Amino acid sequence: MRRRRRKKHTPDRMEQQRRGRKIFRVLGRVLLTGIVLAAAVVAMTVFFKVKTISVEGAKQYGSEELIAGMDVQKGDNLYLWNKNRVLSDLMHSFPYLESAQLRRRLPDGLVLTVTECTAAAAVRNEDNTFTYISAGGKVLENNAADGGLPIVLGVTLNAQMGDFLATGTDAHVDAMLNVLENMDAAGLLEKMSFLNLNDLTDVRIGYDKRFDIRAGALDDLTYRIRFAQTVISDRLSASDIGRLYWDAQNRLHFVPETAEDVARSGTDQAGDNPVTSPAYTNPDGEVGTTDNTNGDDSTDSSSDSSDSSDNSDYSDDSDYSDDSSYDDSYDDGSYDDSYDESYYDDSYYDDSYDGEG
Repeated sequence: MRRRRRKKHTPDRMEQQRRGRKIFRVLGRVLLTGIVLAAAVVAMTVFFKVKTISVEGAKQYGSEELIAGMDVQKGDNLYLWNKNRVLSDLMHSFPYLESAQLRRRLPDGLVLTVTECTAAAAVRNEDNTFTYISAGGKVLENNAADGGLPIVLGVTLNAQMGDFLATGTDAHVDAMLNVLENMDAAGLLEKMSFLNLNDLTDVRIGYDKRFDIRAGALDDLTYRIRFAQTVISDRLSASDIGRLYWDAQNRLHFVPETAEDVARSGTDQAGDNPVTSPAYTNPDGEVGTTDNTNGDDSTDSSSDSSDSSDNSDYSDDSDYSDDSSYDDSYDDGSYDDSYDESYYDDSYYDDSYDGEG
């Protein structure tokens, strides 16, 4: 009887066996993973289909209109689409959407939640058409008319409908967004009548078709709008019409004018109505006190009012004092540039405001 020889397990043979077992395990794992993924895809395709789409928050746009404009429709898979792309396309297709969110409502629903915006201003273009923008800086539409909105001068827009205006690339666009934000925060935006940004060192804001607020440069815009709002509300009457401006001492002045003068400040002819200041510096570098609002050489009475003023306070609130006196020549029935009422805020500052004008 012949004996069977035993195979010797040489090191090479053992290494080959280990490699074979390893390859088998890897192939098994890949196969199992493939089976699981295939099952998941089949399950999602068969079971996770969109059956309902609802819209929340829409007023200007109809729900069916928004749903039709989405790149996801009933019958599509609930998961196999790019949410960011769908929302981005929706925001551009419907410019009056301020924001949009899309969430899944299991097992088969989608919910679109939107907030809408309104036009806050009309930017005048070079061809005398107008581009409507929201308070948040979204480009809404082009129109041949201003639509009764506050007209913005001095801004050139390079954006598509549905875009939000980018900051940091254009000083005039930044200035416009800054003014809109601050006027909106102060609750004054709805009554803004114009915004003249032709000269960023002489920014002019029309308010309530009665006041020409000369904010100057925009370094202290937040504070100055807040202060002007307080003076208009607490110091001026409902019949007052005129110009509000700050002098070199950061003192606010009010000069009565006509409604036509105020409106002209919001046009390209605004240079005919320059700002007046006791510390006005002429082009020769000499400090003067002339007021050329009406094209004459009359003297601004506020320049020497500190010597003749009674320093009376207009109210029980000591935050604001009057450091000028009424000119005897002032007639209640007509406007006179010799009348200049000034307000100095000596206790309104907070720690975050350094008072530099």
